[in-house]
Amino acid sequence: MLSKVITIAQQKGGTGKTTLAVHLALAFIKYHKHKVAIIDTDPQGSLGKWFMIRSEKNSLNKNLTFKTASLWGAQYESKILKQDHDIVIIDTPPKIESDARPAIEAADLVLIPVAPSPVDFWATESIIEIAKKAKRKVLIQINRANHRSKLISKTHEYIKSINVKSTDTLIGHRQIFVASMGEGKTVVEKQRKSKAVEEIKSISNQILLELN
Repeated sequence: MLSKVITIAQQKGGTGKTTLAVHLALAFIKYHKHKVAIIDTDPQGSLGKWFMIRSEKNSLNKNLTFKTASLWGAQYESKILKQDHDIVIIDTPPKIESDARPAIEAADLVLIPVAPSPVDFWATESIIEIAKKAKRKVLIQINRANHRSKLISKTHEYIKSINVKSTDTLIGHRQIFVASMGEGKTVVEKQRKSKAVEEIKSISNQILLELN
């Protein structure tokens, strides 16, 4: 059993943390045959709402476990879940600052979604600082990207300037991600082949290489 924890964190709201969390979870299950747990630490409860819709539509998966916890409680909860899950994903709220420390310390990998925007760049630095102090691996995921935008190159320049690794795959700003979430599903369940599916599949592969 892999028994690894991924904490998805970003100071700024609207970067797609929850969407990324559930899409990775289902990708790990579908393509890698892993047993996955997701922990919702955000008081807004978007992850819980997604799981509730999923439950109501009888779309539950035996290899997917859902839990809620505080940021402090996530450290304990993830330790328990690691005992019988390959991967535990912790979804964190925005504006967490020092409160993020327990969730980050629990992680084997801190995944930071960043949209191609200077505001996102500024919000990223405090999370990176906490992760580096905790001596955790950090991986940036460029998310909600317009592939034709001039800001993409600036985003790569920023990532290079802070000396942090990023995935090789951008996640496009695609409506299907939002639409599938509203149905309690993910694109990897709704579509067999598409650019969105290939993006998520590729990122799941890259993350597993970082974890192994």
